[in-house]
Amino acid sequence: MLQKLFKFLSGKKDTSFSDYLKELSINRQDLIRHLPDIDIDSPVNAYITLAILLKEKGEYYKSLKILEKLKGERLSENEQKLLYLNLALTYRAAGFLDRAERALKEGISLFPSEGLFYYELALIYKVSNRLEEAVSLLEKAVELKGEFLDELVHTKLYLADSYIDRGRTDKAFRLLRKLDIRVPLPLFYYVMSKLYYAVGEKEKGYRKAIQGMKLSPGHVAPFLKVIDEYEGLSVDKLYEIIRETGTLAITGKLLAEKLIKENRKEEALGILEKLNEEFPNDARVKELYLRLLWESGKRKQVVEEIEKFLLDLKDRKKEFKCRNCGYETNTFDWICPRCRQWETLEIGSED
Repeated sequence: MLQKLFKFLSGKKDTSFSDYLKELSINRQDLIRHLPDIDIDSPVNAYITLAILLKEKGEYYKSLKILEKLKGERLSENEQKLLYLNLALTYRAAGFLDRAERALKEGISLFPSEGLFYYELALIYKVSNRLEEAVSLLEKAVELKGEFLDELVHTKLYLADSYIDRGRTDKAFRLLRKLDIRVPLPLFYYVMSKLYYAVGEKEKGYRKAIQGMKLSPGHVAPFLKVIDEYEGLSVDKLYEIIRETGTLAITGKLLAEKLIKENRKEEALGILEKLNEEFPNDARVKELYLRLLWESGKRKQVVEEIEKFLLDLKDRKKEFKCRNCGYETNTFDWICPRCRQWETLEIGSED
């Protein structure tokens, strides 16, 4: 790891510099690229390397002291870019967003064609809820690099959502009409659903919510919240949603809870039995199911369900666990099959 980091930090080969900036600034796997080998011979880059390592260890004061001192040195263009970028990243990591903003603005003034400075400043503005400014900066970053389109689209959707919350549905419509959505995004359907509901188009709002839930079952909760806010989640409405999207743990549990409140406990128990079979490891479903069984006087069945659950847990629990990578197995070996480290498989213990 350290050797690879040193290889990043020479200014000798300019062709990889933009890629290196991305490596330093963003912990996103989709932006990490393979960089060519670079020899390190610059004291400035060595100091920056040290500052990066200190930042990663959480020693922000020491890191910032080194970086601030380097500002007074005579630096090459690439060294200046590295310096201002790492100053901003370290200030941000330490919680000094105002100073991080200042460092990025200095970077932009010195290097107006470096898109990454605009991108990083946009992220700070987004955290500070300055979404309109963040969108402007991301548009500039995309214009310069063309690599931050995904972040731009999501930030515009967040901005449209904020317009809806403030009653500015006109602005939200204008913004959404101009969006270039190249792949289906759950957030897009969420914002469109909320917008249609906000302007009184309940059927369109509902249809967009259903589309979003079908597209991404893992994001059902915010869509249900929108439907509930604008037209309520009655028993009939939940049955309708389940018919259209299929049974999910969250919708099934909501339906069972509504049925219990309406004293339709046998109907709720039937729903929970099916959910328990389909989602045996969902703790919320299991808890509601066992509680209703107990209240219905079926206490022997509660004991049987708990015993069955414990046996399932025991069967899933592996005997040996690698202390290096966490791999679990019932077969012992002196070398871990996954990470290939020696003598790391041990008898598993509770975390």
